[in-house]
Amino acid sequence: MILTVTMNPSIDTAYHIDHLVIDDVNRVVPEKTAGGKGLNVSRVLVQLGDDVLATGLLGGHMGEFLADRMNDDEIPNDFTPIAGESRICIAVLHDGNQTEFLESGPTVSSEELDAFMAHFSELVEKADCVTISGSLPKGVPADCYAKMVAVVAKAGKPVLLDTSGASLDAALEAEVKPTLVKPNLTEINGLLGTSFTPDDLPALQAALAADERFSGIPWVVVTMGGAGAVAFHGEKGYRVVMPNIPAVNATGSGDSTIAGFAHALARGAGDDEVLRCGNTCGKLNAMDPKTGHLVIERWDEVYSAVQITEL
Repeated sequence: MILTVTMNPSIDTAYHIDHLVIDDVNRVVPEKTAGGKGLNVSRVLVQLGDDVLATGLLGGHMGEFLADRMNDDEIPNDFTPIAGESRICIAVLHDGNQTEFLESGPTVSSEELDAFMAHFSELVEKADCVTISGSLPKGVPADCYAKMVAVVAKAGKPVLLDTSGASLDAALEAEVKPTLVKPNLTEINGLLGTSFTPDDLPALQAALAADERFSGIPWVVVTMGGAGAVAFHGEKGYRVVMPNIPAVNATGSGDSTIAGFAHALARGAGDDEVLRCGNTCGKLNAMDPKTGHLVIERWDEVYSAVQITEL
């Protein structure tokens, strides 16, 4: 079973209109889904046929609605209840643009967080692999993910961490490291204080090897948008180039990539399969108008077209 964690889920609401009229009425038909990076991971894993369990924090009537939407998507779920209302995030797609309104979410008490951590420890014992994705809600300290990684590592299970900012900093500074992290090139440059481009991969590899924060992390995958990705596993580095297939909706592609990595790592796959599976999932999501969903009928085409070369 693959356990996915979403600590700050949301009811993602999309409004599609031709033109947004400011300071007037805009009539819309909403599309509402269970949102959050970990739930995008969950949806893709379900599509891949994995045994999945989604967990995290849910609160109030909005939390009940989110659980209903997960059930609609056939995502097994076991969340810890909190008093605050889970958030709503709105995306208005108009005039060729996307305008977003993102609530920060509820404030979590220390007692609620303790209850989640106890439940999380129980769920980890049943899991083969764990993914932790997205932001932390208010009231949850930045080192929460680092503590969760330590719980998973103690249980001897692989754990994939996809976050940024203070929570990523805390995880990198911690003694116990995740199995895989997936920052993008901009985030890596920010962490290293560098300005590497996709043409500077040997220098990037050397900089990561010299930085103690990345020591002990088996997999460091750096995504580079249209330029593909570069991955470092132990002493080896890999350049990943994707097939030139137009994207329809790239939202959720990073989450889909994490799902592919987890799918492969949970099965003990080798480097080539891990990289092909993760990057194929990311590409197939970008080819689908739905977020966290793969154009699965084109799996073989994309999987075989991914180019992987060792640095």
